[in-house]
Amino acid sequence: MYAFQATRFQTAEPHWLSCKHIAGVKLPASDARWLLDTGSLTAHLQRVSAGQFHVEVLSQRWALPRLSERRLLGMGDRNWGLIREVVLCCRNEPWVFARSVLPATSLVGRLARLRHLDNRPLGHLLFTDRSMSRDPYEICQLPAASLPVGISPGSEVMLWGRRSRFLLSQRPIMVSEIFLPAFCPW
Repeated sequence: MYAFQATRFQTAEPHWLSCKHIAGVKLPASDARWLLDTGSLTAHLQRVSAGQFHVEVLSQRWALPRLSERRLLGMGDRNWGLIREVVLCCRNEPWVFARSVLPATSLVGRLARLRHLDNRPLGHLLFTDRSMSRDPYEICQLPAASLPVGISPGSEVMLWGRRSRFLLSQRPIMVSEIFLPAFCPW
């Protein structure tokens, strides 16, 4: 099994582009298929890994989200959220780094259960909720070394990622997913 140590939190603010503005971005076709897919990434990963899928929780903490995350979620400058950083592993390899921001104001009523996900995938809960809707993706490319997943700090590998805002019972939640170097679904 692959072991992770959350020695640092991702601090660099990625430059996110609306999915509508990626026409000029040289996005490889194989990556585009995964980045732009609107289905459940969790379900797709479970399928392509023949069930050899698990979630490794790096951290889950109350904190002030990044500026772009607060804007995406309509949060004020002093509003905290539950920030969850995990690695989605397939075939015992780290395939996807995911960062979720769940505003405190969203974690009420029936959504309070999202405070205690442990190593359960958030994606499964999102895509089985009948009230769920999703905004269009934003896409980014960022250095692998900026992630808290044990990639060498000197690494110059660039990774593709996506994020979107989900609404559950009209309450916002943000999920970003960065495809790691070991990601190999084909």
